[in-house]
Amino acid sequence: MSPSPARVSSPLLPAFRWPLAGVFGLAAVLLALLAAGCGATASTSSSASTAAASPGAASLKDVTLMMDWVPWVLDIPVDVAQAKGYYTSAGLRVKQTIPAGATDVVKFVSTGKADFGLYYAPDTLAAVSEGAPLVSVGSLMSHAPVGMAMAPGVHASTPKDLEGKVAAVVMIPSTRASFASMLKAGGVPAGSVKVVDPGFELVAPLLAHKYDAVAVTQFGELVQAEATGQKLAYLDFRDWGTPDYDFLNIVTSSAAAGSDPATVRAFVAATLQGLEYAAAHPEEAVSIYVARHPELKKDLLLAQWRAALPSMAVAGDQAAGWQDPSSWQDLAAWMKQTGQLTKPVDVTAAATNDYLPPR
Repeated sequence: MSPSPARVSSPLLPAFRWPLAGVFGLAAVLLALLAAGCGATASTSSSASTAAASPGAASLKDVTLMMDWVPWVLDIPVDVAQAKGYYTSAGLRVKQTIPAGATDVVKFVSTGKADFGLYYAPDTLAAVSEGAPLVSVGSLMSHAPVGMAMAPGVHASTPKDLEGKVAAVVMIPSTRASFASMLKAGGVPAGSVKVVDPGFELVAPLLAHKYDAVAVTQFGELVQAEATGQKLAYLDFRDWGTPDYDFLNIVTSSAAAGSDPATVRAFVAATLQGLEYAAAHPEEAVSIYVARHPELKKDLLLAQWRAALPSMAVAGDQAAGWQDPSSWQDLAAWMKQTGQLTKPVDVTAAATNDYLPPR
């Protein structure tokens, strides 16, 4: 399944960008790919190293990073790392590749067709549980600010306020599970909320009262909606049954992590350097990103980036990129409890802080 034209041109990217593995038959994809000798190639890509022609470029090591489906706010640290030459300084020439399908990160990173990917924690655990040799080696967004936004004039302070309402929740296992957990935690009887699939468009139908509520990212669609002057009620999934977790992470294959740890460390360090700079210089970071993606609205993107910053994995009590082992354990337990994981997964092998730069 490829993204629709509306999705590609949208200035805001909806919550259903993540996690997608369970929807697309991940186990079958992995088995077919490995049996075929891993011959797949990405459909579209962009070479993003700004320093490829600089002195010493011939000595740079080429690595490929599998991005998300379409440009959006959480990709900013990568483009900043490119523009500031952090990858080049680390001895790398990084090619950013755009996946053609939902499971491309699993396929390409697992088989070495891409060296790294940006991937979401529920996707990663689902893939690892099905046999994909993925490992998360650093976090970009260390919290999961996702929940239900209400249409203008619809007031809700608890899930009980959703009774008798129409809620748009994308057909993604983790999103549907979060919504079900919210209703259960709030004591809302099954069937008392009409749940529909909103497809690709979230904000405009919500503002037009097509739905009473829709599942969104707090830093994404909620910011977009409120940029129209609407102050919307919002219920965070983390307050109602879903554990917090490292939302977006850098993944590589376990083979690459074991055989070439120096490259993994260099890539992670340079990417996190981009994150730290983007966090400290939000306006410049957004300008860098919009220069490469002029289809995006700069003011809106800046508002989104500022809203995302409190959840980004910048240095604090822990090093930048640090992943909380307990949050991965909690996520795995919740996914198993809600039926998203049907096979055991070794969480300690799926996420590690061993490749983060020393503080």
